[in-house]
Amino acid sequence: MTPMIDVIFQLLIFFVCASAGQMVESHLPTELAAGAVDSAAPVIVERPFGEVWLRLHRRAAKGEDGTTVVELNDREYADEPVLRKTLLALAETTPEIPVILDIDGPVPLGDVVRVYDACQSANFRQVSFATKLGKK
Repeated sequence: MTPMIDVIFQLLIFFVCASAGQMVESHLPTELAAGAVDSAAPVIVERPFGEVWLRLHRRAAKGEDGTTVVELNDREYADEPVLRKTLLALAETTPEIPVILDIDGPVPLGDVVRVYDACQSANFRQVSFATKLGKK
């Protein structure tokens, strides 16, 4: 019995020491919708007036790795400072407008975080991520 208690205490000490250097995962406090509804018909997402949709996708030229392009309500921005100025101007007039980030698969995570940070620094009150239902 004593060796088993020793092993349990050593495992406890190991896990406490191993988890002490972990980063807190609350840096992106955007909540995703809980649950999903499956249907046979494709889901059509309506974009009602009053939402800002930021669609991130990669545009690749021949022989190049590609660049991330951000579409803000159907207008493309490849230059990040111009996008930040546009978001700041929009947030100054109406910060309560919900911002929805729609991200394509091959977009690097660093680009997603930069756009998310631009929305947060513009002081939008609600920033969400659009999700796509996966096939089972």
